[in-house]
Amino acid sequence: MKLGDIYRHKENNSIIQIDSFATPMGKIGEGNSIIVFRQIEKHNEFEIGSCPSFNGYGSQEEIEKEYELLVPQEKLSEYQDWNDIFELLK
Repeated sequence: MKLGDIYRHKENNSIIQIDSFATPMGKIGEGNSIIVFRQIEKHNEFEIGSCPSFNGYGSQEEIEKEYELLVPQEKLSEYQDWNDIFELLK
């Protein structure tokens, strides 16, 4: 799991993007880190975005239980914009 990876929800096709990794109180190496992701929403054909207020987090295991990798970070350059990525869901 890498920064920038895009995942799709296995049941409802919602999209998340891995945004950051965090540790409790910034104590690197002490305890388990969590993965922070942003919800990517398509409002219409012109408006696609996310809102920091709706970021989520979980362990890699928790995320991979509900989501599957759609576009790895290394392949993001193959897509012009978010509309191309949303087309993958069809």
